[in-house]
Amino acid sequence: MRTAWPSFGLLPVVEPRQKPTTAGGGSDSLVALGSALLYGVTAISMNFVNKATLMHFPYSATILLCQMVTGIVVVLGLKRLRVVDIRPLEMSKCIDLLPLVLLYNGNAGGALMSLRRVPVPVYSTVKRLTPMIVLGVKTVVNRKLPNPRVLAAVVMVVAGCVVAGFGDLSFDAAGYTIAFASAFFQATYLLLVEHTGAKKGVGSAELLLYNSVLSLPFLLALVVLNGEVYKAREAFWEATRDAPAFPVLLFACSGAGCLLNYSIFLCTMNTSALTTTIVGVLNGVLSTVLGFFLLGGVKFSWMNVIGIGMNTVGGVVYTVAKYRQKQQAKGKKGKGGSAGEEEEEEEELLGRRPLGRSGRAAGSGHEHAV
Repeated sequence: MRTAWPSFGLLPVVEPRQKPTTAGGGSDSLVALGSALLYGVTAISMNFVNKATLMHFPYSATILLCQMVTGIVVVLGLKRLRVVDIRPLEMSKCIDLLPLVLLYNGNAGGALMSLRRVPVPVYSTVKRLTPMIVLGVKTVVNRKLPNPRVLAAVVMVVAGCVVAGFGDLSFDAAGYTIAFASAFFQATYLLLVEHTGAKKGVGSAELLLYNSVLSLPFLLALVVLNGEVYKAREAFWEATRDAPAFPVLLFACSGAGCLLNYSIFLCTMNTSALTTTIVGVLNGVLSTVLGFFLLGGVKFSWMNVIGIGMNTVGGVVYTVAKYRQKQQAKGKKGKGGSAGEEEEEEEELLGRRPLGRSGRAAGSGHEHAV
């Protein structure tokens, strides 16, 4: 994970035992609408919950540690309820997954540190570079340019990010750099997954458990070395005195990643890949618009607004173009072509196919808005 966790988008989806069934068309429509609304509300609120938590409690490593502990509790709770099947942890798998775990923590930690320093629209603008980095590497490796629409969207996203940076009246070089580093870690994570196939044979709930367990020693060492362990308790009580609802906010921040990914799966399962794509696009646009006004907002500058707008439109165009490319590839695959398999590989590379309990793609597959 983003993804969002912030779109971190790297945590796996915990797949329920079976798809729920409903009796009538009206009930089906309500379930579909509820699933789409759950995904939309969860995705839009994700960055703002993280931002609000960091405004009261500026210790990103401690927050990330809380998220890992929450992940372990959620998976073991689901196992006890017999919702998911979990095999015992294996040392060989721990070794295989360790590089991915380190990259995940680099991405997630960087995202939290960046949100501390920059507004949500700026953070979202820089993070949209993640699939562009992946696409750039694949273009160099394969020596093949993407189709013109995708290429135009990439240019618009990158240009929008540059323009927004030049027009940012509260420009924070460290915040931009950390956000870009987070995007780089996420892109490297996705490329490594494709190159090594490290996640194959590991179910989604198991992957969440491996990620959380392997992260604990590194995060515990980090909170001790950076001094957070000595400050976090006092900061927690101070934040609670200032805002009595802060413990609820911290709890929501800790569990938001699991809820986001589960809501994506439900939306895809109860509606369609296209609906999930559209909801994802709307989420990105609404989050950017709301970010101009909430939690400190953004200092107004025409250049900054134009840059963020270019970046957002580029993200929408990119998502639509990739979805159409995927549909065309499916048609070719049905005729025996190999393009469908290549598109499936890219789909998983870009982090859009949640893995089910058996390690296969869950549901019908879906698109995340960039």
